[in-house]
Amino acid sequence: MTDNLIEKLNAEAKYLQICLPYDKDDHLITFDDGMMTELECEEDFTPPMLNTEDLLLVVVVDLEKRKVLDWNYEEGYLRMWAKVCDGGSYTLLDKDRNPLWQIKGYVPNKLIPPFEKGFGDYIELAIEPDGTIRDWPATPDFSEFVENGQTPQPVSTNKWYRAERALMHVYNEKLTKEEIAWLIEELKRKLN
Repeated sequence: MTDNLIEKLNAEAKYLQICLPYDKDDHLITFDDGMMTELECEEDFTPPMLNTEDLLLVVVVDLEKRKVLDWNYEEGYLRMWAKVCDGGSYTLLDKDRNPLWQIKGYVPNKLIPPFEKGFGDYIELAIEPDGTIRDWPATPDFSEFVENGQTPQPVSTNKWYRAERALMHVYNEKLTKEEIAWLIEELKRKLN
């Protein structure tokens, strides 16, 4: 199976879709313009790859051309440095952009810069004005997809990340049923 899968991916994988949950306030994903300007600190900066509906950064890379598809960033060069904390989805796509194989969680750093050896926690995309990614490999290495990949699944929205975080906080408080009932009533009042 392993040999067949690597042959299939080498023959059919034309694109890589990278999806990362984005929370501007957590400072785990930073952007700069090559002049060390921290763009994410600017009030009006919106990453050009942000899907505002799902609050995901979505980048589709043409593996042969080593370029971001449909790159349109008027300011020119953009560098993204991300500590993804196992939160990303990396999906290989065929020529028609149909999903082939996927890794959820750690970064496949044999394919995606900075090619760290270790835990697969970081991504560095240095994108030139024409969409070319600096240091993207000329020959893709799909070995991590073969070792750790799976049949592609839909990428979950990040839209509710604050509500999910609040819910986890409530769970961690170990409230009684009476306290939970009170909290629910208070939330209903806030909605009205």
